[in-house]
Amino acid sequence: MIQLVANLRRRAAVMAAFALLVMLSSLAPQLAGAQGEPVPVPAPADSTPVPAPPENKGKKTRPVKARKPKLTKEEKAARAQAEKEAKAKAKAERAAKGARADADSLAAGSTSEADSVAAPPRKKGKTPKVRAEKVAAATKKKEKPARVPQPPKQRPPAKSIEERQKEDGIYAGGSDWITLRFGYAKRTGDVAGNGLVGYGVGYQHMITKKVAFAAGAGHDVVGHFKNQLDVAVPFTGELQRHFKWNTAVRPYLGFGGGYYLRKYYRTGNDYNTTSTGGPHLSIGITSGLDLSHVIGFETRVAWLRGRTGVVNPTFGPGKDSETMWTAKLIWGLVY
Repeated sequence: MIQLVANLRRRAAVMAAFALLVMLSSLAPQLAGAQGEPVPVPAPADSTPVPAPPENKGKKTRPVKARKPKLTKEEKAARAQAEKEAKAKAKAERAAKGARADADSLAAGSTSEADSVAAPPRKKGKTPKVRAEKVAAATKKKEKPARVPQPPKQRPPAKSIEERQKEDGIYAGGSDWITLRFGYAKRTGDVAGNGLVGYGVGYQHMITKKVAFAAGAGHDVVGHFKNQLDVAVPFTGELQRHFKWNTAVRPYLGFGGGYYLRKYYRTGNDYNTTSTGGPHLSIGITSGLDLSHVIGFETRVAWLRGRTGVVNPTFGPGKDSETMWTAKLIWGLVY
């Protein structure tokens, strides 16, 4: 195939050269006739050259266009076949070059991808020392300072009762009182009679130097006409709030309630109730004689349910409610 193409090219070149010579030989007499110049007769070799005729400066000559030689059908077909084969060859060469370039690019791409996976490219201009310093600074910013565990607060050891008594005396927290009470008791009412004596015993525990719990029992003659008596036996309990003054005496305020037994004596128609009860309010003062003894005074008012339906020939009919009050001296032991 390649040899055939080469033969065709050589034939085409020979034919083109022959056609060019024919064209030039045909154009030479026409150019000479158009200019009006006689064809010079060649002189012998030893004769002097004939001078060239003068140029016609006034007239402008137009260049004669060369006509392309007419090709035969066989020449045209051969030329078209040669051009077609040349184009096919060039196309094949370009395709081969493109395939080689694609193969080279694929090989280079796989190599670069392997290199990128194996080791990412490093940025220029930053030394390992600078990167290490930046990483250390970033970690310092992110890391929060560790909290130093604080030691648990240690409470001071509890003071003994002796130490508390040296500071607060008989009002020291944890101290206990045993008291005796003696005084006056009275019930209000139109036919309650005169009040008479009341007495009792009590227990008190100082929860703190300001707060205490007290309980007691007593026997109070709240009314009498001669030897006819109206008796109450209270069992009470209360909370007390002691106030510290800059004196030897400390007042206190108590609130509580109680359970009361009631009985008439020597009235001719004695009648005992099962029980009655109600709240009471206490106001008093106390003072320590020493670390083991206390004295004081207390006034108490109690509001009790009455004994409705009970009629006594001496003290009259019972009412819905009744009020009792007492005023008693206090003496006690502290331990």
